[in-house]
Amino acid sequence: MTKLLLSSLACCSLLLADFSPPAWRYRRPLTVTLPGPVSEFTVDSGLYHDSAANLDDLRILRNNTETPFVIVTLAGARQTMEPPATIVNKAFVPGSGVQATLDLKGHAEHNRLRISTPLHNFKENVRVETSDDSRTWALVQSAGLIFDVSRDDHNVSENTVIYPLSTRRYVRLTIPGWTDPANLESVWLSSYKETGATRDIIATQNPTVREDSKAQTTELLLDLGFAGQPFDHIELTVDPGLFSRTVEIAGSNDQQHWYSAAGGVIFRTTEDQQLSLDTAERTERYLKIIVFNADSAPLHFGAITLSGIRRVVKFASSEPGSYFVYVGNPNARQPSYDFARVLPSNGLPGGAKLGFVEANPLFRLPERPWTDRNPWLLNGALVVAVIAMGFITLRMMKKVT
Repeated sequence: MTKLLLSSLACCSLLLADFSPPAWRYRRPLTVTLPGPVSEFTVDSGLYHDSAANLDDLRILRNNTETPFVIVTLAGARQTMEPPATIVNKAFVPGSGVQATLDLKGHAEHNRLRISTPLHNFKENVRVETSDDSRTWALVQSAGLIFDVSRDDHNVSENTVIYPLSTRRYVRLTIPGWTDPANLESVWLSSYKETGATRDIIATQNPTVREDSKAQTTELLLDLGFAGQPFDHIELTVDPGLFSRTVEIAGSNDQQHWYSAAGGVIFRTTEDQQLSLDTAERTERYLKIIVFNADSAPLHFGAITLSGIRRVVKFASSEPGSYFVYVGNPNARQPSYDFARVLPSNGLPGGAKLGFVEANPLFRLPERPWTDRNPWLLNGALVVAVIAMGFITLRMMKKVT
């Protein structure tokens, strides 16, 4: 039954398909190593490189017939819950800083707190403690960091502090650098869980380093070689020493126009260190990491590693035959198949192996417009039109005279 359904979908998909072999520049052989109703392969760096439309131009053919598929992002499961919590006191405590206590009125799970503040351009440590009776406190985070960097026309901030999962009723946070309770407008608690994500390292490079003594920054530049390969996690290597620096991330495809992506704080203390940065998924070719040194000496950086969430392609493979994966059409639209909605949820997928990239033997460059291929005709027509207009104008002037 499954084989019949998938075969029917493969035929029906042709009615809406936009595949025309001469429009696709590249192809790669695809060998099904373990036959089954569904097989899969991992999207590798080569496919990202050769794709001209962020994988919207990916097509799979079997015996010159389009095969339905779906691209699955292995992001795992993410769950966020925000139990109600009430601030029962908020005050400035001499010798400690601004302090606030939250009551969950129960024992719900929590491992993050998020604050709201009217301040800009700051970096502060946050101390977090938990308790069951609001008298005996256990320290769960001694070096949480919140920050805000506002300059020019953009803003980067992080007002969330993470700590180990807890079910204690009371949470107390202390910000030593603040003296005014009004700086702490609101506080929310939440429980965040992420499981099952599969990641791949896409690049490990030593950055090009540029020091700007006037701006008191260190710029780390990476060239990934091409645009289109997604990443969302950055790991830095820093020489030994204790530090705490605010960091801003920007991306570009031409090194002329830079787009702010995210920000964070990297630090190393006697107790802990944080040398990784997370951002929304990026696909630019160039990545710039700006480290704000203030009056501290610049840090010395080593290799930087970028990683992204893995994507796999699941496709109908119940019929024997040779397969090819096609990419390289900048005008292709994202295909739409029923296959994604009827994909079997049980059973292990079959294996498939991608071969090396090769030029599509049927590829043809798009034909240039007629006017581009015959520019002399257009120029000649303009000359004739100018002469004709001049002749008509002279005749009219003679008549008027």
